[in-house]
Amino acid sequence: MSQAVQAPLLPRVPTISANGVLLHIGVHKTGTTAIQAALADARSDLLTHDVRYPGKLQAQHRAALALLGRPWGWNSRGGSVMDTRHFDSLVRRTSKHSGRVVISSEFFCEAPEEKAVETVEALGGSRKVTVVVTLRNLGKLLPSSWQQYLKYGLTTEYEKWLEDVFANPGASKISPTFWRRHDHAAVLMRWSQAVGAQNVNVLVLEDVDRSAQFHSFAQMLGIPEEILVSRMDLTSNRSMTAAEAELLVRLNKRVKKQMQWTDYVQLVRRGVALRMVEGRQPEAHEPRLITPEWALDAAAEQGAAAVAAIKQLGVNIYGNLNALAARVPSSTVPSEPPTDIPLDAAVEALAAVIEASREEPTSRELAGKLWRQTRKDGVRSLLRNSDE
Repeated sequence: MSQAVQAPLLPRVPTISANGVLLHIGVHKTGTTAIQAALADARSDLLTHDVRYPGKLQAQHRAALALLGRPWGWNSRGGSVMDTRHFDSLVRRTSKHSGRVVISSEFFCEAPEEKAVETVEALGGSRKVTVVVTLRNLGKLLPSSWQQYLKYGLTTEYEKWLEDVFANPGASKISPTFWRRHDHAAVLMRWSQAVGAQNVNVLVLEDVDRSAQFHSFAQMLGIPEEILVSRMDLTSNRSMTAAEAELLVRLNKRVKKQMQWTDYVQLVRRGVALRMVEGRQPEAHEPRLITPEWALDAAAEQGAAAVAAIKQLGVNIYGNLNALAARVPSSTVPSEPPTDIPLDAAVEALAAVIEASREEPTSRELAGKLWRQTRKDGVRSLLRNSDE
């Protein structure tokens, strides 16, 4: 019996300077959660090699959002702009460590040029800052990007969302941050101008082994590669099935207007959505989300334009840049709106609500309302076609 051939790794990436700062700016949906989980779990091991991953949280998202002046959540209902002290604290912790420092938040990729310059000047000072950007093919990112917005309360169906995204490439009324994140050439241009193109490393995570970025990060930090590679499976972060995603769309339509952001995070984002994804393994026959042909064509067109622009920037490319321009193969499975949801997915979703109802009074009251509504209408009613 022949053994499966392992996909290749990326070309070896040079180690940053002994007191340098490695700033990972994403982009979103390129395995950022996995590398952040590995770095956070390895904090003590990193320190033995004189490398610091600042703070105690999994990533430095609060600092990035504070820099951008961006609210976390719904600004009019419970969301708030992060205090600048979070960014100031990151700067302090970085300056206090004399060895290498690694920082990671995909929200940094959304920074306009002046904020990118401010970040480099604040974190670097007299130290060299190397920016690392992880990229994947845009066509492959579309389903997971839509699902990420669902966890922020999006109520727009997948194809309508795609129509909005590609109606005016570079802008979106429904998800204004999408092209700030995924105009990959523009992201690289902003940060190249801030730090110098020679100090930007681009890891193209296509046609390589899943462990590739863990090897590359370890190489840049000058640590044994096994420190990060051994931690590459700490998170699953799988995509939702078509039925799970449709359930969340319908649930958002039902409950979003009744909730404050903090309650939504607890009950829906970290409750229903996370519990469905982490609490079960979908059966092979369960339909996955399918991107329509026209959107795959549009994504390939945008990818080709990005590749052409990136080649002119002079940044360091590791991997097959042309893979970002490839047209993602079409699915042979017809796309039909889901009409039912697997029983175990429904159980996980409802269990999250029930457990939340045991917590503080405000959450208990909201969870009770959600539970009673679901018990009254039935989970399947969330998947019925409606004009709500």
